[in-house]
Amino acid sequence: MNFDWSEYLKLADKLAKRNDEASLRSSISRAYYGVFCIARNILGYKNYKGKDVHQKVIDKLKQNGSEFPKKLGQYLDELRRARNKADYCEDLVISKKFAQRMFELSWEIFSVFKLREP
Repeated sequence: MNFDWSEYLKLADKLAKRNDEASLRSSISRAYYGVFCIARNILGYKNYKGKDVHQKVIDKLKQNGSEFPKKLGQYLDELRRARNKADYCEDLVISKKFAQRMFELSWEIFSVFKLREP
């Protein structure tokens, strides 16, 4: 049985409602990976192992003529940058408002992809 990546979104939602910075940072990370993996699988990159898979998925969504709204690529790109900051920038304070905004972006992406899942 395959893992249900939307479980990461459920966890991200819970974490974004907490007040400690570790939870807020983790929320952003889980929100990104939840929607990234859903997008990756739907776009046909599930078995692609290249280090550039994140950029490939984002670029595919941003392409003109893609079956998905271009804004999804922009949202996923914004989430990825936020995830990088949350995971690696120890001198940056992550606010609850920022974490909740990133969760909202992930939910917008998820909502579109959920309609496309088999």
